[in-house]
Amino acid sequence: MDAVKAAGIGRTPQLCQDALIEMLEELFTGKKYNGQQGRKPLKIYKQDLPVPEDYDADVDTDAAAAPYIVARMTGGAIKDESGPQTVEFSLIVCAYDEGGAREGYQDVANIKEDIVQRVCTRPYFGGAFTILKPVVWAMQQDDTHPYYFGACTLTCTAPAMTQDTELEGLV
Repeated sequence: MDAVKAAGIGRTPQLCQDALIEMLEELFTGKKYNGQQGRKPLKIYKQDLPVPEDYDADVDTDAAAAPYIVARMTGGAIKDESGPQTVEFSLIVCAYDEGGAREGYQDVANIKEDIVQRVCTRPYFGGAFTILKPVVWAMQQDDTHPYYFGACTLTCTAPAMTQDTELEGLV
């Protein structure tokens, strides 16, 4: 993974997020989904959507973000000295469909399913990270037409910091 090699500082949750985004970009290369003004490639954002730089007039134009995934790091834990740390991610999926049949949820479901199939068949990514089971997903329950949402929650392992071996030698 390029980010791990370039950083030269070890493998951290931040690098795990970068590798997850890289894996998602590879997974969705060449695929198009419903967005404003037709089908277009899926955008993948780190942590949040970008801050809008224009007026609200762009909300329903091609300049808007949908379709997209936001890969949000939500937490983590180090359970003991010898195991890896876990890093939790929420992948928020959004599609856009103005049609009266309200079929935008199908793009969200297909994007979600591509993610689930990838992480279940190949849970390793970025050279140092593993996605654990269970993989949890949900579809929106509220009416936000023409926007449709879903989410996948992933728990990944990342190498943890180890206890200072110099201190262990003194004890």
